[in-house]
Amino acid sequence: MCNFLSGLVVQNGDVLTHPMLDSHDDLVTYFKLPDSNAAIPRFVKVELLPADWADVSTWHWHVDQDILPAWWDEIGGQAEATLRARAEQMILRDGEHRLIVDGCWIVAGTADVQDVRAGRIIHVGGSAQIHGVGGSAQIRGVRDSAQIYGVRANAQIYGVGDSAQIRGVWGSAQIRDVWGSAQIHDVGGSAQIHDVGGSAQIRDVWGSAQIYGVGDSAQIRDVGGSAQIRGVGGSAQIRNVWGSAVHLDASAKARLVKD
Repeated sequence: MCNFLSGLVVQNGDVLTHPMLDSHDDLVTYFKLPDSNAAIPRFVKVELLPADWADVSTWHWHVDQDILPAWWDEIGGQAEATLRARAEQMILRDGEHRLIVDGCWIVAGTADVQDVRAGRIIHVGGSAQIHGVGGSAQIRGVRDSAQIYGVRANAQIYGVGDSAQIRGVWGSAQIRDVWGSAQIHDVGGSAQIHDVGGSAQIRDVWGSAQIYGVGDSAQIRDVGGSAQIRGVGGSAQIRNVWGSAVHLDASAKARLVKD
C-alpha cells in the first residue's frame, strides 16, 4: 500500500524509516536492502495508518505482506511500539516553533510554526498556524480551521479543505486540490493552483499566476496582471477581471460574472 507512515523491520528489531519517503520500495532502495527472493523475506513491510492525526494510539497497525519470516513473532510487538513512538515525536500540538528545515511533521492543536524552509508537513489540523513556507518545503492535508501564511519559492501544498485558509502564495509555489469551504487569498508571481471545488474561494490573483480546474460552486474574485484561468465547470463563478488578465479559456469566460 505504501502509505504514511511506512517502515521496514529487520531481524535485529530495527525499524527503518525516512522522513521524506512513504514507499516501501523507496525505503528498500535507500537502505540498500536485499529484496530478490520474496519466499525468503529479509525484512517486514509495516505501516501505521492515521485515524485521529493528533492521537497516535488511534492509528491502525498494518503488516503489508503475506509471507513473514520466522523471527517476526518475537519482535513484531516491539516494532509496533517503536514506530508509534517515532510517530509521536512528529506531532506538534501546541507552542511556538521557530524554524523547520528538515524532517516530517504533523501540526495540530494550537501549534504555531513560524518558518518552514524544507522537509515536509504531512498534515495540518485543528487551529494550527504556519507562517512562511518556502524553499522545497511540502505541506499535505490542510484541514479544520488551520491557517497558512506566506507560501513562496518552490513550496508545494496538497489537499486544502474544511475551513482552512491560505494567504499569500507567490514565487513558483503550487497548491493542489482545494475543496470544502477553504479560502486562498493573494496569489501572484508564477504560482499555480490546480483543482478547486466545493465552495472554495480564491481571491486576488495577479502576476502570471495560473489556476486550472475550477468546479462545483467555487468562486474566484479579483483577477489581474497576466493571470490565467482554465477549465471552469459546475456552478463556479469568476468575478472582477481587469488589466491584461485576458487569458481565460472558453469555460472561464462562460462563467465570468459582471457585477
